[in-house]
Amino acid sequence: MPRFLSLFLLFFLFLTSGTCYALMSIDQEAQLGQQVLEMLRKKDVFITDPEITNYINRVGQRIVAHVGPHYFPFRFFVVQDNSINAFAVPGGLVFINSGLIEIVDREDELAGVIAHELAHVQCRHLAKRIEKLSHLNLATAAVTIAALLLSRGQGANIIATTTNALAITQALAYSRADEEEADRQAFEYLVKAGYDPRGMIEIFNKIVRHSWLLADNAPSYLLTHPTTPERISYLESLIKNYPPKESYHSHNLLLRRVQIRLRVITHDPGSLILRYRQCIRENPKDPLLHYGLALALARMHRYPEALKEMHYVLKALPKEDMFQVDLGRLYFEATEYKKALKIFKAYVIQHPQDPTARYFLARTYLALKQYPRALEIFKGLGPSLRYNPDYHYFLGQLYAQLGQKGQAHYQWAQYFLLTGDRQVALYHLRKAYQMLPQKDPLRARIALQLKSVQLDKNSRKGAPGKGE
Repeated sequence: MPRFLSLFLLFFLFLTSGTCYALMSIDQEAQLGQQVLEMLRKKDVFITDPEITNYINRVGQRIVAHVGPHYFPFRFFVVQDNSINAFAVPGGLVFINSGLIEIVDREDELAGVIAHELAHVQCRHLAKRIEKLSHLNLATAAVTIAALLLSRGQGANIIATTTNALAITQALAYSRADEEEADRQAFEYLVKAGYDPRGMIEIFNKIVRHSWLLADNAPSYLLTHPTTPERISYLESLIKNYPPKESYHSHNLLLRRVQIRLRVITHDPGSLILRYRQCIRENPKDPLLHYGLALALARMHRYPEALKEMHYVLKALPKEDMFQVDLGRLYFEATEYKKALKIFKAYVIQHPQDPTARYFLARTYLALKQYPRALEIFKGLGPSLRYNPDYHYFLGQLYAQLGQKGQAHYQWAQYFLLTGDRQVALYHLRKAYQMLPQKDPLRARIALQLKSVQLDKNSRKGAPGKGE
């Protein structure tokens, strides 16, 4: 999906603006970001595995804590796309491709990319560049972009090489001054957060190396973020003149674990099983190879084999109890709920703030029909998992089992809003509004959501009126 984000942005811009417009306001930036997010949700491109999303959010929020006052609450998303890319859009939304996460060797490299994207949002670079697009032939560009959005594979590549599409991409590309300002700001964020800013240089060099390897199919990050030797030299001079004092030492095993989970989700599990077995023959004592094999086997529902491999991992890494969560998840997927419950309960006692373990503990209680215990945990997970669609789906299932149908429909509505199906979300919002008691404060929140869900006139029939 190279280039697709920039094209989405412009597509929405054409739909929501006239032929001329002033610099976007903060509200317009937030609205544009939300529209992009909804389009991406409809394309079903997001990875929602809580282990992966929580890790990326943890890195991102560590940096956000040092960016100073900001217009938007920053949110981070992982896109299932093997191309090397990351991008931020107005409204504080940062998207990181799985392909980029897979090539980093240290958390400092990942932090460098995230800090750079945050800097672009803070400086409002994209909003300023969008303003200049008013001089393009909007009708021709809109047709080109709409065609690209409806195309896949070779057809998309053909359309993307048209003059207008290339002009759009070039118009959205950041200038050298933009990049230097973002680099300077990112350097400051990284130093304050305790990261090694050399990681930013390392990841930029990797992206450039990949452009050599891939020849004409350059990493998409280079399309809107030109990585020049001058920029790298500029960063090196910053480090030389302002030597950073690295104060945060990340646990590299956390990154490796996330990368393996990501690889198993985004690649064919059958091929991965063959590859991991071959690598294990060459390095039989590498626990991470056994970990990858366990996850790949689980994706093929070969649970006895997967559990055997996971037990090897735990034996090889006895001090790394985070792999207990993986063992519990395997038992859960194999429907051995009592074994899963025992593992999750013990782990949560030791790590009460771990949202992934608590989430699967709640789901295990739900599977075992211990509904009150499941509900207590689910309610506590709201702040950390409110943007995870699966959280709302299973919480809805739980409320349905408890006979609280209004609450169930409300949670299902949130699930469909987060997965991009506004029509079905509207149905569940209406059902929730009808079924909840008149004095339930949730009805007021639902009424506001109904008004904000923009659908055609026919789909809006039946929303609560003034007399309800």
